[in-house]
Amino acid sequence: MAAAKPADKLIGLVRRAPKFSLRVRLLRALATPLFTLVVGSGLVAYWISNHYTNEVFDGALYDVAANIGQQIRLAPKADSSIGNAAHTLLDNAGTDRIYWSIQGPSGLVAGQDVWLGSSSGNVRYRDALIFYAWFGGRQVRVVRLPVAREEWHEGPPSVDNYEVEIAETLDKRTDAANKILLAVSIPMLLILALGSVILSMILQKELVPLQRLADTLNRQTEGSLEALDDVDTPLEVQPLITAMNGLLARLRTALASQRKFIADAAHQLRTPLTAIKLNADRAVGAQDSEELRNVNLGLQAAAERAVRLSNQLLSLARADPAQRAPQFVRVNLAALAFELGAEWVPAAIEAGVDMGYGGPMDADGEPMPVWVRGDPILLREAIANLVDNAVKYGHNSTARGEAEPAGDGLMRRDPAGLGSRVTIVAAEENGAAMVAVEDNGTGIPPALRAEVFKRFFRGDNQGARGGNSGSGLGMAIVQEITAVHRGVVRIDDVPSGMRVVISLPLAA
Repeated sequence: MAAAKPADKLIGLVRRAPKFSLRVRLLRALATPLFTLVVGSGLVAYWISNHYTNEVFDGALYDVAANIGQQIRLAPKADSSIGNAAHTLLDNAGTDRIYWSIQGPSGLVAGQDVWLGSSSGNVRYRDALIFYAWFGGRQVRVVRLPVAREEWHEGPPSVDNYEVEIAETLDKRTDAANKILLAVSIPMLLILALGSVILSMILQKELVPLQRLADTLNRQTEGSLEALDDVDTPLEVQPLITAMNGLLARLRTALASQRKFIADAAHQLRTPLTAIKLNADRAVGAQDSEELRNVNLGLQAAAERAVRLSNQLLSLARADPAQRAPQFVRVNLAALAFELGAEWVPAAIEAGVDMGYGGPMDADGEPMPVWVRGDPILLREAIANLVDNAVKYGHNSTARGEAEPAGDGLMRRDPAGLGSRVTIVAAEENGAAMVAVEDNGTGIPPALRAEVFKRFFRGDNQGARGGNSGSGLGMAIVQEITAVHRGVVRIDDVPSGMRVVISLPLAA
C-alpha cells in the first residue's frame, strides 16, 4: 500500500479537526476582550492602590521624621536625649521594622551606624527626600529630612545642620495594597462570570432563528424547494436568507428545466427508436431483396435521425451554463468560421448550395482576424448549427443555378445571383465581434422567431432538403452557447433573405 502524501495527511487532519458551534465561537470572541479588560482593570487598580498606599505611608513616615527633627530643634543640646526621644517615637510608629539614624556636623548622633544611599523612586515630599533602598537584604522605604538647629555659644548663635534618615520595610504597604486589590478584583471577577452566563443565554436565544432555518432546509426535498421565511430573523441573517432563496429559485428552475428536458428527449427519441423497431420487424418478414433494401433504407434513416438527435442532446448538455464551466481562451472567430465553411463545402455541393465567406480579407486572401475569448469547441458547434440550418432550410425553391468551386475551397457566387446561397461572415461590428450565417431562403416569419430558440421546436419541416427534418435543438444550442459567452443572438432580414447573427464581446 502506498504511503499517504503529506498534503493528504494535512487534509485529513483538517477534516478531523474539532468543530465549534457558533455560540461557542461568539462566546470565545466576546470573552477574550472581556477577560483582557478585567485583567487590565485589575492592573490599573493595583497600581492606583499601590500609589495611594505609598502616599499614605510616606506621609506617616515623614511625620515621624518631622517629629524627630522638632525634637532636635528643641533639645537643650544634641546628645543622647535626642536618641531617647527618637526611640520613643519610633516604638509607636507601627509594626514594620524601622531603621533610623541622625547625622550631625561631626557624624552619627544617634541610631544605627548606617547611611542609606538613594536607590530608586526618588520623590520630594515637602522638605524631605523619599526613596527606595536595600538594607539587610530587604527593600525599604527611606525618608531623609534635613534639620537646622541653632547652637548658642559665647558670641552670636550658629546653625548646625542635621539629617534624619528613617527606613521602613514594606510589609504593611504590600498587605494594604493587596487588600485593596482583592476588594476590587472579586466583584469584577463575579461580574465577568455572571456576564458570561447571561451572554451565553442571550446568544442561545438569539440563535434560535438559525436553528429554525436549518430545520426548514432539512425538510426541503427536490420536489418542494420552497423559499425560506425571513420573519423574526435578525437583519444580519437576512442577506443569507436572500442568497439561499435565490439559490433555491435557481435550483427550482434548473430542476424544472431538467425534468422538461428529460421528458422532451424521451418523447423525441421515441419516434426514431420506434421507426427502427418497425423497420427491424419488417426486415424479419421481408420476402425479397427489393423489399429488404427499402426496409434497410428506412432503418438507416431512422438510425441517422436517432444518432443526430443524441448528438444534439449531448451538445445542448455541454452548452448548458449550469452544467459546464467553459475554459475560455483567445479564439480567432474569423479563422474558425472560415475553416468551418470550408469543411461544409462538400455537403453544400451535394445539396446544390453555393457556400461562401463574406467577411473582410487581408492582402494574402486570409480572413481578417476577429479575436474573442471563448471555448472554441462550443463556438464551432454554434456556427455549425447555423450553417446546417441554412443549408437544410435556406434554399431558394424558385431559382436554380450552378456554383463553381473557388481556389479557397469555398464556393464562388454565380454572377447572376441565382440558386441557393449560404454566406458566412465574421467581422467587428459596433465594438463587438460578429459571426453571421446568411441565406437567400424564404426566412422565418417574425411571429415564430422567438419560438425557434425553444428546445424541440421544429416549425414547418416541409421545406427541409430531402425531407430530412431536424431535431428542433439547433437554435436552442446556438442560444445556450451564446449565453455562455455573454453574447446575444438575433435574426435579421436582409434584401436577399435572412441571416442569423451571433454577437460576442471582443477580446481585450
